[in-house]
Formats: sequence, structure tokens, C-alpha cells
Amino acid sequence: MSLLDQAFDLRGPDALRFGRGRVAETGDCAARFGDRALLVTDPGVRAAGLAESVVDSLETAGLDVEIFDGIESDPSVSVAHAAAEAAAQSDVIVGLGGGSPMDVTKAAAATVASDRSLLELLESDDPLADSAPTILLPTTSGTGSEVSPAAVLFDDDGEKRGLIDPVLFADVALVDPDLSMQLPSRLTAGTGLDAFAHAVGSYISTDSNEFADALCLRAMDLVETHLRDATFYGGDAPEARVGMSMAATLAMLGRVNGGKSAIHSVAYGVGALYHVPHAEAIAAVMPAVLEYNAPAALDRFASLGDRLYDASGSRRHRAATFVAGVRSLRDDVGFDGDLTALGAAEGDLDALAEASLASERHLRASPRSMDVDDALELLSELL
Repeated sequence: MSLLDQAFDLRGPDALRFGRGRVAETGDCAARFGDRALLVTDPGVRAAGLAESVVDSLETAGLDVEIFDGIESDPSVSVAHAAAEAAAQSDVIVGLGGGSPMDVTKAAAATVASDRSLLELLESDDPLADSAPTILLPTTSGTGSEVSPAAVLFDDDGEKRGLIDPVLFADVALVDPDLSMQLPSRLTAGTGLDAFAHAVGSYISTDSNEFADALCLRAMDLVETHLRDATFYGGDAPEARVGMSMAATLAMLGRVNGGKSAIHSVAYGVGALYHVPHAEAIAAVMPAVLEYNAPAALDRFASLGDRLYDASGSRRHRAATFVAGVRSLRDDVGFDGDLTALGAAEGDLDALAEASLASERHLRASPRSMDVDDALELLSELL
């Protein structure tokens, strides 16, 4: 796209605070909104002791704190509804954890501010009128939910439902890398690959722009540089942990202000059929989806080969070097592209291909269109 054609509106949380130790600022941030806070988190985060510093900061600032820790992986509409009920008397809702607690926080905030139920909000195409104040603190380095205006939930039938609206941007995104220092190796690797998918998916999207590209390029640099050390050395590699926290936030902020492409749509199909963690599905399909899209965006892929892997030669060779580099990164941190390990079988291919095309918002701006036959061919190579 020519610079003459560039046009975008910068979107994001009202405030973004990044840095080690900044969890101590949670209370001062929350006190702007009142004196009652609900902390939304999950049992694992609470058992790891990560909620203690947040509660201490809130109480030190003079807030009364209630805790809702009933968040499961792939949170349900009913759980988000329960969180909204718990938040009814709160002045601010604080979300602490990975994508699930933060998404529930946003959904609860929308419900509290509305005269409609959460289910009614999910079923309506109308813009949201308002949202209760929120502060979001990530404990993983991948989802980027702290800077996203989306909340993803699952209904009683296991169908993915989502709220996407600018009012869901956090009042404060508070990114403290110290909260991710003890993240387990497998989660570190998976969420890091998800962050990379956000960045590369936006960069190759036909909705990309110079501003978003700058964020996404830096995010990919950081993941390629730091994900291996963060995965294998954890808290003993604090610089790598900080780099991955930065990468995750940059990647989603770039995606929010840029575009999307087919990686997540195909991964959503895998997740829907086999109920595997989102990061596992992303890891399995990302290199193959990139390889599929490369011929339609050869210049973009070649530039990534240059930047991340010092590629040389023809555009095609440099693009292939990039895809190979992403596959090596994925393999190095312990994932692979074998869908059978996730439960897939050849007899599932038709259903899987259909499910992989369900997310129109991801496919619309992908550089290369994909139909059922294309999806079948791509997925068959992963079995």
C-alpha cells in the first residue's frame, strides 16, 4: 500500500502501563473509580500467589476487595454472567490472568453497564452503550487481551461467542512482566506462538498499515529472539520474559490497529472440533497457513525473511526462508504440525475444513482466498 493511501484510527486502552513492578500501581489506578473492586481471576493464578500483590495494592489504596476466581479455560457465558452478578456493587473490575479471566472481566463489565443480560448482548448486533471501568493485568505473554476490545466466551453448546466493541477497551492495561516470570514452559511456548500469530497475521493482512506494521514487526523480532529462552529458562531468563511480555502486547495492539488473516480461522476450526487449547491449535497450523498465503504476498513474506532470518536470493527463496524459520521456532519450543496428535482423523477432514472457514472476519482480509477445497488440501497435509 502506498503511503499516500495510509489512513487509520489509533485504538487501544485508555492507558497502557508497562514495566516490572508496576502491579503495585493497581490500587492507585483503581481508586480513580471508587472504593469497591472485584478481582476476577482463576484458581491457578490464585494458587500461584499472583493475586496477593494485586489485592495488597488495592487494599493499600483503601479499596474493599472481593474476589471471583471461578474462571475456567474457555470460559462459558454462565461463568461470565456469574462474574457480572458478583460485580454488580463494584466500582471497578480488575481482571488478572490469561485471556480467559480478562475476557470474562470485559464481558462482566459490559453486562453491569447494560439493562440487558449478557446473552442478549451476545445475540445483538447493536453497539454496546457502555462498560464498567476495568483494569487488566496479564499473567501470560500471548493473548494480548489486555489491549483488545474483544471478549470470547462459549455457550452451553460449546459454540464460540464473542463481544467485540470499542467500549470494551480497558481503562488501564497494566502489563507487569514479573507476573509471567513463573509461567510453565508449555504455556510460555504456546502463548508466545499465539503472539507471533497475531503479529504475522496482521502484517500479511490486506488491512495492514504502516503504524500496525511497525508494532507487529517489533513483536515478531522479540518472539524470535526471546521465546526459546523464556520457554526453557523461565524466571532464570528475566530479559526473555520481559521481551515476551512486550511482544504479546505489541502484537495485539498492532492487530487491533491493523488486520487479521487466516491463521486464527483455521486454528478456531481445530479448536472447535477437538477442544484443544487455542495455542496448541495455532502452533499446529501456523506454518502451513503461512506457506499457503505466501504466493499471494511474496514481497511481504520476503521482507520478513530478510528481517528475521537474514535471507538472501530471490523473493520466493526469502519468503520460503521466513516460513521455514517460523516452523523451526515452533518445533524448537516443543510443538509440531501433526493434527492426529490433537485427535484428528482423515474421516474428519470435511467437517474440519468447514469449521476452518467459519470465521469470516479472519478470512476476509487474508492475502489469499480460501475455499473448502483449499482448506481440505492444507489440512490433509497435517494428518
